[in-house]
Amino acid sequence: MRKLLLAAAAMACVLSAGTAAEAKTLGIVALLANDALNIDVIGGATEAAKAAGWDVKVIDTQASADQANAAMKTFAVQHVDAMFVLAFASSSIGAGLDAARQAHIPVATWGGEIVPGIVVTTAGRQVGDDSVKYLLSKVGENADILALTFHPGKLCIDRGVAFDEGVKGHEGVHVTYNEITVPGQVQNGNALAQAWLTSHPAGGDRKLGIWSCWDEPMTGAVAAIRQAGRTDVTTVSINGSPQAIQLVKDGDMTATVWQPAYEEGKEAFQAILDSMKAGDSWQPKVITIPGVVVSSDNVDQFMKEHPAK
Repeated sequence: MRKLLLAAAAMACVLSAGTAAEAKTLGIVALLANDALNIDVIGGATEAAKAAGWDVKVIDTQASADQANAAMKTFAVQHVDAMFVLAFASSSIGAGLDAARQAHIPVATWGGEIVPGIVVTTAGRQVGDDSVKYLLSKVGENADILALTFHPGKLCIDRGVAFDEGVKGHEGVHVTYNEITVPGQVQNGNALAQAWLTSHPAGGDRKLGIWSCWDEPMTGAVAAIRQAGRTDVTTVSINGSPQAIQLVKDGDMTATVWQPAYEEGKEAFQAILDSMKAGDSWQPKVITIPGVVVSSDNVDQFMKEHPAK
């Protein structure tokens, strides 16, 4: 009897080891792993992956395309079963995509372009359109705007294109462009806003606005506005991070456009599964989920509907 029990226990260990060995792995390449929106999309993808029995590995690139390519090469050597790359332009991760293709690993991107090797991506253009439309509705046709941009990030590139096209044709709107430095985006946003506020004193006959392609630089800009004791600047950013939503709630920020990153992460992973099941018949797809402009008009309702925010 003892021998039978030992044999059964040994077989259970073998089966358990076999199950563990069969677990698939999703390798996530994050633009900024500590950014609120990156955290959300990673959380959504991780929840979906865990529910499917997958493991998840995350590499933080600190917004470096070189590090993103290196991370993808590392995942290729590790033979992960799929990769999910966050917010890099597809043209900037060519070496990583080559490594993934050679290892026959499907790649999903969050805010990239469909190129060979990428099975699914998400579209970030709509939230950019919504942000500039809202800002212009507040400042009108006689305004000066500070635009805080970030071209290493694909989401910010798309949102920046939306901003540029949105202000085109508004001859009375003058835009000052400043590129954000990462890391240090909050402090950089603060410094750039301070300098711009100094050159745009209160009491002029032109409306003033600050636009940021994501929330973190805007939190620094809002702090600069508070420090200067200014109440004459409209502030609009994108992502809908918890901190930004609270700033809207407190009346310190005019609006943020919430992007449903958690759901995007979940849907991107599901598309990975679908592509693996479909094989050669799979057609690359673009996921588009509408966002929400959160302002004083709807922030209370938004917070009730999204308590995690």
